[in-house]
Amino acid sequence: MAIEGMVDALRRARRWVRPQGCVIDLHPTAMVPTIDVGGQVIGFVETPDGPARHAAADAAVEDVIRQRLFVRTASSMFDFYTWADSVDELREHIEESWCDAGVVVHAAGRGRARVRERVRAAKLLVAGDLD
Repeated sequence: MAIEGMVDALRRARRWVRPQGCVIDLHPTAMVPTIDVGGQVIGFVETPDGPARHAAADAAVEDVIRQRLFVRTASSMFDFYTWADSVDELREHIEESWCDAGVVVHAAGRGRARVRERVRAAKLLVAGDLD
């Protein structure tokens, strides 16, 4: 989805939110997700357009704030983990569930595996609700 589509989605959300309500924007950052086993990074998730899509989501939020459609009242980032019993199980899940994603592993790892994504969360209030 191009930035224009994301901005349009936020504009629609603005019309749907009730007075004094809010929109919670939650999306991965452009940081490449890593794969680790036992706390050791052994690889990453490769997506052809993932970082660009996630950067566009950031830009869309900034655009609607700049247009004064929303005001950001809170923002944070956190790590989101997806766990599996093995690297192979994690690979299968990612390749089936993520958009055009592949797993690149550069070291052996045995045991429970996880993918770490950095996620941005923001609370957005309709700008007119602050008057």
